[in-house]
Amino acid sequence: MSLTMPPSKSELIRRIFIQAIQGKAGQSILLDSTWPQDVKDAWSLVQSYESKRQTGQHAAEDFVWEAGEAGTVMRFGLAFLVAQGCEGILKGSGRAHKRPIGDLVGALLTCGAKIEYLERDGFPPLRIRSSLLSKKDLVLDADMSSQFISAMVLVAPLLHDESTSKEPAPWVISWPSHQVSSRPYLELTIKEMISAGYDMEWNGDSIRYLPAGHFRSRVVSSQGESILSVGAITRRDFGASVALNQVEGDWSAVSFWIWRQSVIPLCHRLKICFLNSESVQADRIIMDLLPLLAPQTTCCIDPAECSLIWETHGLNKIIRTTEAIERLGAGHSIASKEQGIWRIRATDFPDMVPSLVMWAVLSGNPLDILGIGHLRFKESDRIRALSFNLNLLGILHENLDRDGLAIRPLCSWKAHSRQFVAGQTSLSDSEYRPIPMLRCFGDHRMAMAFSMLVLPDLSIPLDDPEVVRKSYPGFWKDWAKFGYALQSLN
Repeated sequence: MSLTMPPSKSELIRRIFIQAIQGKAGQSILLDSTWPQDVKDAWSLVQSYESKRQTGQHAAEDFVWEAGEAGTVMRFGLAFLVAQGCEGILKGSGRAHKRPIGDLVGALLTCGAKIEYLERDGFPPLRIRSSLLSKKDLVLDADMSSQFISAMVLVAPLLHDESTSKEPAPWVISWPSHQVSSRPYLELTIKEMISAGYDMEWNGDSIRYLPAGHFRSRVVSSQGESILSVGAITRRDFGASVALNQVEGDWSAVSFWIWRQSVIPLCHRLKICFLNSESVQADRIIMDLLPLLAPQTTCCIDPAECSLIWETHGLNKIIRTTEAIERLGAGHSIASKEQGIWRIRATDFPDMVPSLVMWAVLSGNPLDILGIGHLRFKESDRIRALSFNLNLLGILHENLDRDGLAIRPLCSWKAHSRQFVAGQTSLSDSEYRPIPMLRCFGDHRMAMAFSMLVLPDLSIPLDDPEVVRKSYPGFWKDWAKFGYALQSLN
């Protein structure tokens, strides 16, 4: 069976804003109807700016800028609009007004922005007034989101340099050491900027931007070793340009299929197309976790078709390739097993948490997921949303302070689900109970995660299945390839 993942919305959104910053929004960004909704929202915001700029109305104080539901679009959009001298009201939809933005607003104010909170301090909606941003060295608190830093990195080329020196001074953004949530997403921002021709240097807890391009672009890890050079980008599987038609598939979408495939296979060989095995997307970490959590599932790379093929073998036929064993080092840095309980620190890959929780439910493995407090500020409070639905299903779990979740299934999902399946158990009719309607809380990842529990004799009722359009419009069509129809899921 073959699936093609939707394009990485993290990569697409960054490229849309970079092209707009380069003044190419009106030339080369064409709407694609297959894009996830978040990407369409970013495109619409940039196009609104372009049309208003052309008529000189981008500084109309009563204009309403729409950012949609994504925190990424809201945060990147705020920095972009303010750096372009725009005025008006910036608002979002859904949970957008419950997602923090105060640290980014503070950074922009330091650089000369004029921004007012219209409802609650630290959260959208916002009123922005025309201003000229200047480069001021910043120290940002990024333990809640790396997007605050990414937003400032993206608009760096638009900021005014107050220096009177002939040689432009580097602009420095720093943060408390090792306090960056979702660090791989910041790395993605920097790589996209370098790919677009901007000179940047990352040294663990700071980023330096040099407008004139006087030194070779590179990223340096916190250990001081170079992890990216211009040469590394030019040999990427999908090209070095920031063209929107060269975006790799979304690894966050991959995780739902692979964790399900690893426990209850959907087919013998699952081929997923248009994936970059060397991707910097955060959820590519699944390649390192899989040999640990599901050693019976192996992966091989088909570079000719930019695809990966997963096969699941019986537990008595575990295969570990040399390549997989070499990858264990990266996996062990965030995963360990003590007294039969897996412990995973998922601070850098929060979008995979829902599918990891489902892996624990499917397999019956106890799992502690740590470092995920920032999940409370996603499209839903994902810790609460997961807990609510696990309660409905009777899966034992508990919160680990505000930072984690402990899953304690008593058996595999196939065994646990028998209580919901009429005619498949020895229970009398009075003891059988229908599976409850599960709530998505308006969150695409909740819908995709709980769909992983569907079985040939068990439908999974969801209150809002269409919410998947936010990141994966073709999700239910892909389920249909395995014989599961949408109507059986809602």
